[in-house]
Amino acid sequence: MKKIFKIGIFVLLVSAVIATGLLSYFFTVTKNVTVDENRLKSPSAKFVAYYNNGEIISFSNTQDYVKLEEIPKHVINAVISIEDKRFYEHNGISVRSMLRALKNNILSMKIKEGGSTISQQLVKNAYLSGEKTLTRKFKEIKLTLELESKYTKSEILEKYLNTVYFGENAYGIGTASKRFFGKSVEELTLSEGATLASSLKAPSYYNPFKNPDQSIKRRNLVLSEMHRDGYIDTDSYNNAKSSDLMLNFENNYESGNKLESEIIDEALSILKTDDVSALNDLSFYTNLDQHTLASLPKVGDYGIDCDLSIIVTDNNTGTINAYYSSVGNINRSPASTVKPILIYAPSIYENEISLATVINDEPTDFEGYSPSNYNGKYYGKVCVKDAISKSLNVPAVKLCNLLGCEKVKNYARKMGISFNNNDLSVALGNLSGGVTLKQISDAYSVFTHEGNFINSGFITKITNKKGKTVYEKKQNPVKVFDSPTAYLINDALKDCSKNGTAKKLSTLDYEVCAKTGTCGTVNGNTDAYCIAYTQEHTVAVWLGNAEGSLMPNSISGGSYPTAIARDILSLYYKDKKPMNFPVSDTVEKVFIDEESYLNDGIILQVEKSSLSFFFKKSYMPRKKEIPPSPIVKDYKITCNYEDIEIFFNADKNIFIKITTSDGDTVFEGVANEKIIFKAPKLGINTFFAQPYYLIDGEKFFGEKIKLPTVYAEGKNDIGDIKWWEE
Repeated sequence: MKKIFKIGIFVLLVSAVIATGLLSYFFTVTKNVTVDENRLKSPSAKFVAYYNNGEIISFSNTQDYVKLEEIPKHVINAVISIEDKRFYEHNGISVRSMLRALKNNILSMKIKEGGSTISQQLVKNAYLSGEKTLTRKFKEIKLTLELESKYTKSEILEKYLNTVYFGENAYGIGTASKRFFGKSVEELTLSEGATLASSLKAPSYYNPFKNPDQSIKRRNLVLSEMHRDGYIDTDSYNNAKSSDLMLNFENNYESGNKLESEIIDEALSILKTDDVSALNDLSFYTNLDQHTLASLPKVGDYGIDCDLSIIVTDNNTGTINAYYSSVGNINRSPASTVKPILIYAPSIYENEISLATVINDEPTDFEGYSPSNYNGKYYGKVCVKDAISKSLNVPAVKLCNLLGCEKVKNYARKMGISFNNNDLSVALGNLSGGVTLKQISDAYSVFTHEGNFINSGFITKITNKKGKTVYEKKQNPVKVFDSPTAYLINDALKDCSKNGTAKKLSTLDYEVCAKTGTCGTVNGNTDAYCIAYTQEHTVAVWLGNAEGSLMPNSISGGSYPTAIARDILSLYYKDKKPMNFPVSDTVEKVFIDEESYLNDGIILQVEKSSLSFFFKKSYMPRKKEIPPSPIVKDYKITCNYEDIEIFFNADKNIFIKITTSDGDTVFEGVANEKIIFKAPKLGINTFFAQPYYLIDGEKFFGEKIKLPTVYAEGKNDIGDIKWWEE
């Protein structure tokens, strides 16, 4: 008992010393920390971002300030239910929440949670840096307690709701209400208020524009908490839970370029946090070109009315050089842009096909699934290179069926694309959940990096307030295909920009690879793409309507998106042309025997012809076997009345063709057997013999031989014989 008592006293003394030290440290680091009214009113981010020339990127943060009494009660209750249930009970610091967060942090061996109340969140957003340190936490506690003593709960809540970040570069509930729903705060429904409240935990992840499914799940959790807390009855809960997201895309992107939102989302992803206050006091360096951004075309320049997104990537650095969007980085059907990355490249890589492989483009039923081409036209037997260039659907689906959907899905995953469906329509871009334009653009990096996937980004470097680098972008390539596969796809896509669906690029006097994509019906199109790239830059263009409404059929991948990509490339290479794609030492140009290829689809390598393809050196076609000229060593021809008998002395593998002087064939077959046939006419007959080899159904003829003439006479009938005159 004495030992236990002594240990207890020792623990108490140590605890007292630690507590005294912490208390002293607390007062020291918070000595000059005080609440500034002006900073509580500002909704803007507390960080800075730079163009590649060092100029500051101006973030257009507008604020629609609303009084607390203007905000519907159900919206306020939604925020309190999900963010801080005991808001009206605590003094700004929730010991219960902090202890729970401490436990979770200890279990995870990292600082993941902070147990923040609404008051603490307001303080963090307004005053503190993103560093997760004890000093910051002490400052947060000091400021929170001062905030609570200086303002009423209603005042704190009003300031919080007018400055908190909701995503999409929207600070404050007034701005968020207009951006997401196109209406004032007073008009927000229960479902809409819960949706806004749901985004506060992770504005990027629960963004209803980008991740509607996750947003709905989180919204329903908010509604469930409101129902449990007694804020709404069962009928209200069920009605709101079953309602659809009615987003207003038109008012959301009134500024036409949500570059700021994309930079914020990427920064949060890099730092692995959902807390926007973690970005405070940081500097973001980008490779964004200010001049190019200002010069990017708009849909109005082409006399059309729809949404537009553009991403230009610097292939050498893997960074985004220019970006414009009227809708943001939303998920859409990628249409035929997936054919090279998900179908043709895997098929070439696994030696299932070459660019010369012939596939029959014809109406085909795949157990109930019958794809057709965009224009309803079929081309019969086509080579893979033409199937890619013309963006034919049936050949792509046939290859998808050959590979298997699971294999296609595995390749997609390596390139940052995921989907759940396992049907053959994935070959034509029917990917569950859709993909973003950035995902498509990034996937094409496998063709500009010799088969390696590179994930692009806006941010090249992040530094803290002390100038220390906390992040620097590295390419971290992921091996997907090999170099020859990338080169062969590039060869096909160069043809697409010259003679195929992207031929609007053919006016450019340098090498450009391109692929188009169109999603729609005869009634109109929903999505139109062009992915065009040189050695140096990749330009990805999308046209559509954010809410999914139809565009005219005249807006297809090969029309306006390709024209926009052409104009952007012209802007980039106005003064200096890009280098052409070098011929890889892993491929070889091979001449193909025309007769066997065009007639039978057989790929045979010859010394010279007018038909050629590039092949992987590891997967070359066999050479056409040209045997020595076939000969006959000897022959004998006789005629018995009308019966012609010929015997040729020749090797067993030689065939013979016998024709008349008029060119009519009287015999064709094995040469070293006795040949008997009727004379085509009585009297003098002249025959020609030509030996040949037969290899894979193809005849290789030798020299034509003129045989000695023979005289054919008919036999007398027995009735004509005058025996008495003999």
